[in-house]
Order: sequence, then structure tokens, then C-alpha cells
Amino acid sequence: MEQSESGVVDSAESDPKRRTLQVVFEIELSESGSCPLSNPESSVEAVHNQIDGEVCHADVTVADEGDSTQMLHTTTQVGDSCLCLAFGDVGCVPRFRRVDGGTILIETYAGDRNDISELVARLKSVTDRVSLRRLTTRQQTDGATVESTTVDLSRLTAKQREAATIAVSEGYYQTPRQTSLEELSEALGISKSALSQRLSAVESKLATAAFDP
Repeated sequence: MEQSESGVVDSAESDPKRRTLQVVFEIELSESGSCPLSNPESSVEAVHNQIDGEVCHADVTVADEGDSTQMLHTTTQVGDSCLCLAFGDVGCVPRFRRVDGGTILIETYAGDRNDISELVARLKSVTDRVSLRRLTTRQQTDGATVESTTVDLSRLTAKQREAATIAVSEGYYQTPRQTSLEELSEALGISKSALSQRLSAVESKLATAAFDP
């Protein structure tokens, strides 16, 4: 799927801000939502959309029978459950990377981990499920060289990614901790022991991935 962009029309000027965190989310939208990506009838190849006031205009390239594609234009009213507004509320721009049925991979850039936590909380309020797939930190060391550190979460299962995402967003790994296993397990609807096992598996897999040659 080629690079896709989303934006909100705004005439106000702002100062450029450095974004050092590249994030990829896996998101499931509610089928009852108004977003044209909620329940696509065909395979989506690319998405380009623009929010103008209370209206979202989207050009969606879908695969037709055989190898051909066609462009579909949709116009929908923007509501509180709008995915793009959730990103805009925290100052992030979504880039749709892949749409597979009701699952969407979206890339965005954030200034710090607080931005990610706020974004996850906002996305949780408008989607059926959200989990972190990849986190890349980019740091400029000497004015020219950029060092990148990537945490690839593709080794984790969907349930493990979901548990890791909510644990990070709720401050479980902060010092001091901002939440407990009991509170997280209640939010996920699973037992404390099940959540503990999932987070242990997450930490083990990520540690192994970090030190693999």
C-alpha cells in the first residue's frame, strides 16, 4: 500500500516542532462507524483524505477484479468518533499504511512519550481496539548524524500488544507506577495472573529482540 496522508484544513500558522518518535499503530474500527474504512468492501490500496470543517473528503483507491484499481470518493460528516480527529486532538498526523478488512495500520510522528500516551487514550475512545506495532526513536547527535532505535513489536501477539499498549499509556512502567496490575486487568477484562503472564511475555520477547545479533 502506497503512502497515504490525512489532514485538517487550518489557516493558522504555527512554528515547526521536531518530532523524534515514529509510531505505527494497529487499529480496529467499529463497523457501525461512519468512516469509509470501517468496513471496506474491497481491498484498499491507498487513502488520501482532507477534513474541511465538519466534512471529511476521502479518495480511497481500491483493488478491482483482476489487477485493476479504481478511485472512490467519499464525503462524510465528521463526528466525535472520527479517527483523524483523534490524531488531530493531540497534534499528530495519521498516515494510512495498510487497510486489511477492519484492521488498519497507521503511522504517525510524536514529540515525546506523553504524546503517545495521550494519543492511545484518545484512540481507545473511538476504536474497537488499538495496539502499538512499532516505535522508532530518532536522535540527532552531532548536527548531521541521526541515530535510530527501533522497537519492533511484530513478534508479539495481538493480545500482547494490546496489554503492552495500555500498560504504557496508563503509566504502569513509570517510576513511581501510575496504575496497578489489578486496574489494568479490569480495563482489559482479564485476570491479574493472565495480564501478568502477557506482560512477562512482552518483556521477554522485547529483551530478546533488543539483543539479537
